[in-house]
Amino acid sequence: MSEADRLNKVLEREAPAVFRCLSPLGREAAFPKGIPYQAAMANGTRINATIGQMTDGHGNALPLSIMEPLVESLDTAMTFLYAPVEGHKSVREAWRRRESALAGRYAVPVAMPIATHGLTHGLNLLADLFADEDTTLVLPKPFWGNYRLIFTMHAHCKLATFDFFKDGGFNLDGLADTLAQIRGKAIVLLNLPGNPTGYALTPDEAEKITQVLAAAPGPLVVVVDDAYQGFVYEGTALRESEFWPLAKGLDPERQAVFKVDGATKELLFFSSRLGFLTHPYCTPGAEDALLSKLKFLIRGTVGSPPGPSQAIVLRALQDPGIEAAFDARFRVMKGRYQALKRAFADLGTDRLVPYPFNAAFFMLVELKGIDSEVARLRLIEEESVGTVSFAEPNALRLAHCSVDEADIPEMVERIVRVVTT
Repeated sequence: MSEADRLNKVLEREAPAVFRCLSPLGREAAFPKGIPYQAAMANGTRINATIGQMTDGHGNALPLSIMEPLVESLDTAMTFLYAPVEGHKSVREAWRRRESALAGRYAVPVAMPIATHGLTHGLNLLADLFADEDTTLVLPKPFWGNYRLIFTMHAHCKLATFDFFKDGGFNLDGLADTLAQIRGKAIVLLNLPGNPTGYALTPDEAEKITQVLAAAPGPLVVVVDDAYQGFVYEGTALRESEFWPLAKGLDPERQAVFKVDGATKELLFFSSRLGFLTHPYCTPGAEDALLSKLKFLIRGTVGSPPGPSQAIVLRALQDPGIEAAFDARFRVMKGRYQALKRAFADLGTDRLVPYPFNAAFFMLVELKGIDSEVARLRLIEEESVGTVSFAEPNALRLAHCSVDEADIPEMVERIVRVVTT
């Protein structure tokens, strides 16, 4: 029996939904007993000639003398030597503690996160593990365009969409109706709050989504893209991640749940390319089997996540002032959000129709009487305003995260001029 077959049998017995949803590549995946495996076994030996990185001869980093002072406050080994394929255990443990502390009343035990080369890489790992030509990706539209690249163009799965909004909130009926039409394996991807809508669920919507997904016949993979976790500006919206009620309420026999998040937005560390992939704790055997498969996929693409980013994130997570630092930036974002809300509260025109937004970095405004791409180009040329156009719906996305609060009223005035003239 091959190692991949052994892992598949473990998952079939201990994590049935995960096993049933594996793609052909996912079924073949098993971390090979190559250089990283053999080097890990040799840890602690007096003379270690396994791994191809220059050290001082005793396992310590030996960076260029001009580079070491640039990061003198960071752990030298973590910064300059290869990271483990799954990421450093210390930063993975610290991230799990932080995320679990944000779970609130929904808290459930989770496996040790895998460190990824950014959130896009985390999504790509799940596409490799589960998506194929017999899989349908279910998405509310409009959605972040990279989902199409990752899941349909890269992994060749089918796409089924439904309108994001209905009656001023999340379209629960659209989700249920779309799932009812699917025969076979599906992946449901939820980005709440997210890009481009900037919409966070209400607690009632979160519970009802869990009920809709729990009623799906399966097999089903549910992926929660938590890039914007924590940036929720209204008390009526769910502050916790949708991952937690799903992990608590779904049946591991029929539904597998995964969380993709990271330092990019949550710690405003946009250049870090450090994300994390988490799933609910199942059994030691199933956890090891999934880890092996994910390490296989990481080793065959990016090799391992970046060490300097892990060193910086670990230091931040260990600092007792991290939440105060986050809150300071959160207040800046909330001020911009509130300024945008005020600017759109009394437009004096029905040719701009904002979609509901209460979170994250964005809002989406539907245009009447002018094509969104035409409006985008005119805004650049005539008003010196940059926006992003969406053909379906005919809308502009405004990233208020990158606009000074004082400039937001003027930005909206300039958009109104283009749309109404």
